[in-house]
Amino acid sequence: MDIDLEKSGDTVKMIIDGNIDTDGGHALSVKIQEIMEMDDVMHVICDMTTVKTITSSGIGKLMNFYKFMDSKGGTFEIKGISDNLYKQFMEIHLDRIFPINK
Repeated sequence: MDIDLEKSGDTVKMIIDGNIDTDGGHALSVKIQEIMEMDDVMHVICDMTTVKTITSSGIGKLMNFYKFMDSKGGTFEIKGISDNLYKQFMEIHLDRIFPINK
């Protein structure tokens, strides 16, 4: 799995390429920590278009990151998600926590 960060002003686009399994979850944690250390970032857009599967731990990492961004008055949203993952996220009502757009 690869994760690229594209920063523009106070916005970071996090592009995840590959599945978020045990190893991918660790890589996700590293990138999230990197973003959290950027004091000027107020908006994070996560592109998960090529992610086919995610572990419950990976979902937990995204939720905790959302809580962090929300606590500093920022935003977190998913723009770009596979059909399978979108269905999974809707079933567990993640769309009620943060925006999820195909």
